[in-house]
Amino acid sequence: MKEFLRNNPVFWSRLGFAYDPPMRDENGDLIVFNSSLEKYGNYHRSFSKIGVNLHTCILPSGWVGVNEYDYSLTDKVMDEVFRDNEDIYFIPRIKLNVPIDWCYENPEDVFVYYGGPETADEIRNVVGTLQHDYIGYDSPHGYYASGEFEDTRPNVGGVIARQSFSSKKWLEDAREALTRVINRLENGKYGKRILGYHIAYGTSGETVVWGRVSNKYGDWGINNKKAFFEWSMAKYGSLAEIEKAWGMSGISPDNFPIPSPELRQPTNNSFEEFVRASKDGAFAIDYDMFMSQTNANALEFFGKTVKELTGKPVGAFYGYYLHVDNAAYTGHLALERLLNSPYVDFFSAPKSYYRCKAGEPGGELSATQSINLKKLWLEELDNRTHLDTLANRPNYGENDTEWESGGMRDTKTVFWREYAKNLSHNSGFWWMDLGGGWFDDDEILKEFKKIADVNKELRKKPHESASDVLIVTDERSAYYMRANRDMRCGFAEDFIAEARMTGALVDTYRARDLFDIDLTKYKLVVFAYNTYADSDYFEKILPKLTHATVMFNYAPGVWSEKGFDINRVKEITGFDIEEINDKNYDVPLIRSVGQGKANYILNTTPYMKHSDIREIMKKAGCHIYTEAEGVTVYGDDRFISVFNSSPVNLTLSLKQNALCKDLVTGTEYSDCKIELNCDTNEAHFIVYDK
Repeated sequence: MKEFLRNNPVFWSRLGFAYDPPMRDENGDLIVFNSSLEKYGNYHRSFSKIGVNLHTCILPSGWVGVNEYDYSLTDKVMDEVFRDNEDIYFIPRIKLNVPIDWCYENPEDVFVYYGGPETADEIRNVVGTLQHDYIGYDSPHGYYASGEFEDTRPNVGGVIARQSFSSKKWLEDAREALTRVINRLENGKYGKRILGYHIAYGTSGETVVWGRVSNKYGDWGINNKKAFFEWSMAKYGSLAEIEKAWGMSGISPDNFPIPSPELRQPTNNSFEEFVRASKDGAFAIDYDMFMSQTNANALEFFGKTVKELTGKPVGAFYGYYLHVDNAAYTGHLALERLLNSPYVDFFSAPKSYYRCKAGEPGGELSATQSINLKKLWLEELDNRTHLDTLANRPNYGENDTEWESGGMRDTKTVFWREYAKNLSHNSGFWWMDLGGGWFDDDEILKEFKKIADVNKELRKKPHESASDVLIVTDERSAYYMRANRDMRCGFAEDFIAEARMTGALVDTYRARDLFDIDLTKYKLVVFAYNTYADSDYFEKILPKLTHATVMFNYAPGVWSEKGFDINRVKEITGFDIEEINDKNYDVPLIRSVGQGKANYILNTTPYMKHSDIREIMKKAGCHIYTEAEGVTVYGDDRFISVFNSSPVNLTLSLKQNALCKDLVTGTEYSDCKIELNCDTNEAHFIVYDK
């Protein structure tokens, strides 16, 4: 079943996209953002006609109040998605956030932001008011509906959100709601066509802790503080040991402390403060670990419920550490635990929103190749098309420049790039019509059919990486630094994007995976995001890399299970480091001092450019497919693809002569040197004929 999901594209629409929490209109009907379900059902039928037989959308859970269930909208959505579509398979995305009256009945289990109400009565008094954050982020326009519904309730300045992720009451009540809707679906007329279940909760249903998007912090809820106390006691054994670890005194179980926003937000005051090497840093580290474990508890709890009821695959959004500055607060760092869990089968995330326009390299929110070693990565391709304009989405505002369309060519280039990226990483994906009508065009559907047909043939061939560059990250490193952009983006996400533009093929794996993959083919290995490393990690792994050039970004291994040790940088790399006075970044800068070990490079400046990275690759002996500027390259042993941002004549140098064909232009080639005359934002997807 996992391979079936990996090898077949999926389509998502706004069918059944309803207000979360469930709300009723003046007629007592549940508010759905688009009452014309047929319009969105037609999008599903359009994709079925081009051979896309896996479908998904948000399916209302039916949980509309305390002990209250209404499946009228649930049933309508199911009937519409399957109307004239009897042969498709369906993966419902089921949100398990609580209704508003649940918050009123269970104030002790409500999520509370910093400075919010403290007692149960104070919390209850805020429930349902404009100080109640329904969505998880500040939005003057309320819920972005992108349809006929317009939210008149501003969602700004909330002091509480909805359920605490640590709430046992939420877990039990949500399990009851999940059980009820699954039994209804499995015993209904479409039960055999349901392939698996996508579990969703938190902000946007992405298992994201409330407030992260707006840089608000929690959770000072009554039972969450109790849960953090219990977690801390289990770790340290006594209040005295907790106080010793955190450098505090007078801690009480009746009002257990939660780290303030000041302890989590960016700072470039000092290196040791930034990497949380102080006592209050230990306090923040522990809370972030607690939140990720709490989030993983919930995911496994719901996943186990689905497994026991159906035995079918279970997935969730998770693992955003390469794209989110405060991934630790988000609760997305228990990746290793979930990768080894029997209750989660696939992980998802939207494609990266960073440098994702036509002509740009695109990206991913997590280490997808790592996830594909054990589970399955299904990427959400919510890329806009040229049919979308700012006028169609006024709630986004003038600063929304993710998509500045140049027409059909840009649309085609973006989706070929996203396909190439996911194919090269052995990932699955779904096309997401987030705007409602982004793909409603015969020419776009024709291009998607071409991609689907190509995918069907290429997936028959075994996937094998053709990369000789490896970039290594470790999600645990996000615990050991304050939330910041320049460390996470400058040394990881942007670095990976620039590496894609060097003309070389690049693999990305987590540090732990290096014991399980073949390292002999890599000529350059970059430890890009590894502030944390187990105390013996580099001693074990570096002897396996004596054949390669090894590069380290920032300060590798200063944290381990033994604590903080700045001297570890010299032990690992041979370089000393010292702080320098540069306030241009939100991360304290350092520089290398002295001579490092042979074939080792220590990079201490964020946002390295692809031209400089390419020179390092060339000296390491890596294969460069093209040296043309501004060109992104993706590929594996089945294909090579290039995506340029401006007009360029380039030579594509294959590793050997091969019969091949450009599936975008239809041109055939038989030489290892391919000359391409590329216009602005043009795509080339060249398949090898084995």
